[in-house]
Amino acid sequence: MEYVRVLAGKDAAAAIRALNDECRRQILSLLKSRRMSTSEIIEFLEHQHPDRRIKPQTVRYHLKELEHGGLIQQDGYEPAGEKDTHIMKKVWRAAAENIFIATSRTGESAPRPPTKLNITDLMRKLGFEISDESTVKEATKRYVEWDSLWQQGREASEEILLKMPQLDLEEYLTLRRLLSVILLHDADYTRYWEVSKAVSDMFRRIYLEGIGKNPEVY
Repeated sequence: MEYVRVLAGKDAAAAIRALNDECRRQILSLLKSRRMSTSEIIEFLEHQHPDRRIKPQTVRYHLKELEHGGLIQQDGYEPAGEKDTHIMKKVWRAAAENIFIATSRTGESAPRPPTKLNITDLMRKLGFEISDESTVKEATKRYVEWDSLWQQGREASEEILLKMPQLDLEEYLTLRRLLSVILLHDADYTRYWEVSKAVSDMFRRIYLEGIGKNPEVY
């Protein structure tokens, strides 16, 4: 079993569809722990949900969807019943211990739109006092631009990283963080740092102005 598998584009879209079901997520978690046949999976689910009727055809359908999504794979066959039987059953396992779903401009999944996060409300939850309405509007506007520029670089970085084999999750995230800025075009690169400094300076000023007013946070 791989330690980490990174999925992007069409693979990521298929994985997301496959994971959009509680039973499939449970099966995937189960197959991360050990290899299991379809009948063993059914037996486990029946034990976990005694009030439900677990249909074999439903479990086989879920396995097919998980396999199509690149999340599990067949791992050979085992005798069905007695060891000397000629009837064999499929054995399944998870494709990787960790599945990381990325986005890509070349795939089916749509790019993430500019953040809808209300950054000023979030800062207020931290205890920052932002009373000036013009500051609220300016902070939100700059943060959205900052996030949008970073998204452009992230999409380009993911296209490169998907071509690099044998990256563990920590390596992937570290390189993506660096490349997301480095790969920006010159004008966007310059603008990214201008906006980055403006956003950071703005929130640092708000933070410093609030020191002492909220001991639980500061």
